[in-house]
Parts: sequence; C-alpha cells; structure tokens
Amino acid sequence: MGALTTLIALTTITAAAMVTACTASPPAPSPTTAERPTTPPEQGATFMQIRLTNGTAEATARLYDNATARDFASLLPLTLSIHDLGGREKAGTLPRALASGQGQSDYRAGQLGYWAPSHDLAVYYLEDGFRIPSPGIVMIGEIESGLDALTAENANTLSITAA
Repeated sequence: MGALTTLIALTTITAAAMVTACTASPPAPSPTTAERPTTPPEQGATFMQIRLTNGTAEATARLYDNATARDFASLLPLTLSIHDLGGREKAGTLPRALASGQGQSDYRAGQLGYWAPSHDLAVYYLEDGFRIPSPGIVMIGEIESGLDALTAENANTLSITAA
C-alpha cells in the first residue's frame, strides 16, 4: 500500500505543477525596435553651456553629455553660414566630421542636432512631425533661451562660443 500512496502523491504533485505552469502569466515581451524610445538617456545631463549669436540676437544653450557634443565643443569658437531647411530648422556645415553617436528620428523645437552624412549642425525651431531619415540625427544640445530671435528669417550667420 505504501507504493500506491507514493504513486498517488507523485501524480498529485505533477498535476499541480502542470496546472501552475499553464496558468502562470507569460513573461512580458521585450519592446521591438519601433517601440523603444528614440531619445538617448544622455540628453538629460549637461556637458557645458554655450552662447549662440546671429547679429544682435543671442541665445543660450546647453550641450548634452555625449561624445558627439564633446567633439562639437572642441570646435568652439565657431562661426557658420546657415540656411533654412524645410521651414523647421536652420542648418550649417561644420568644418569637419564629429564623433559618431546614436541617431534618432525625432526632435523637439530648440534642440541642436548633428547630421553626420553632411557634417551639418541643425537648430530646430519648429516641430512639424517630420521624421529624420536614417542614420538619424544625433542630438547634442538644446537652446534654453532666445530661440525665436536666433532663428529669425534673416538669420544667415551663426556664431557659437562657450558661455
């Protein structure tokens, strides 16, 4: 009779384990690439403050703490010829390529970005829903004050210095 009791106990334990396994919640799936946030975490930290001027207009900005922003800072002081691009940004070509970083497809008005394919600095002033194509824009900073005056229609030169 001892063997029968052991067999019944093992059968009960096995059945209980199967019920538990079948009713347990499956692990949450990891987010796909499309669901992952496009904003890199280093955009919260400040590397240094900078000043941007266009004629008499002046803006203050902060550079994010990432390799691309630090490389950009090594170019300062810097004066660029800028032009309007798409009615959403002012863009100017940098004198050389910068350290690569994580590109993203979105932006906010006031952000400073680096477009690696043509070594351009972008100053975004309007959010229009445009998605940046691959390889994406590497965000290097953001303007804290003076964006409107800095990106006026007649803006064609941009001087950038450490604050």
